[in-house]
Amino acid sequence: MLMDVLPEVLPWAATAETAETPALSVGLAVEDFAPTLFAFVGFLLLAPSWLGRIGAVLMGAGGAAKSTWKLLHAAWAIEVPWLDDLLFPLLAAGGLLLALSLHGSLRWWRWPLLIAGAAAGGLAVAERSVQPTFVFATVIVVWISVLGSVRAWRHGTALAAGLFSVSLLAVMALIPLRGHAASDALMFQWVQQGINTMAQGVFCLAAWLTYRAVRGHGTDFAHRADDFDAPAWPRHDQRASYAAPSYSRRPDEGYSAPPPRQPAEPGRRRRD
Repeated sequence: MLMDVLPEVLPWAATAETAETPALSVGLAVEDFAPTLFAFVGFLLLAPSWLGRIGAVLMGAGGAAKSTWKLLHAAWAIEVPWLDDLLFPLLAAGGLLLALSLHGSLRWWRWPLLIAGAAAGGLAVAERSVQPTFVFATVIVVWISVLGSVRAWRHGTALAAGLFSVSLLAVMALIPLRGHAASDALMFQWVQQGINTMAQGVFCLAAWLTYRAVRGHGTDFAHRADDFDAPAWPRHDQRASYAAPSYSRRPDEGYSAPPPRQPAEPGRRRRD
């Protein structure tokens, strides 16, 4: 999935609209489902709330659409352009939802993501092009790896934090390979596909380690990840701490004794 996003965004690589379809083998097209599955499971495990899980499903659907298009093209020479075109819009929309969920979990601001997502969507509609969503999807996928690394580190899983970085660096290593003159050769494509599968497998492992750490520590703020800065009202079991302090009968029990009662004035009846 990431192999179709990151390498193409740079100037020396082909753009989303002008890239020619390289020759694909059926085996290569079938194997493309493996990194797509790894990435989807990783996104799903990394999602701290229902909003993030919806985003993970959208991202997985985009990757599955791209892999299905490759298989149809390689096996039966069937061209379904809209399947290919679904990758970047679904990655952009799903990545935005997942990133918003992770920002809420980390207690980070969400409005920069909302502004960037709205700008990308507006440009895509105005220009009638997938190029803005292509660029936004690239940025948001990289940012999700950064957020995953931060979340893993906060939960004490340095291994997972490092694996997120390894996964991202492995995908970055595909950039010079994608710009090579022989990048369309079948053997070269298998090398790229192998690196991509390894990178997504590492990402999935990092997401699983992070998920296990969050479940084990129980210190994540996932229950507030979709509140959009709603006020944190005390729960029912916390209300007792906000009650007025009680007084004990003896000062040595840890509380101060109540003030002595004032004697009633002559001719007046005590009300207490």
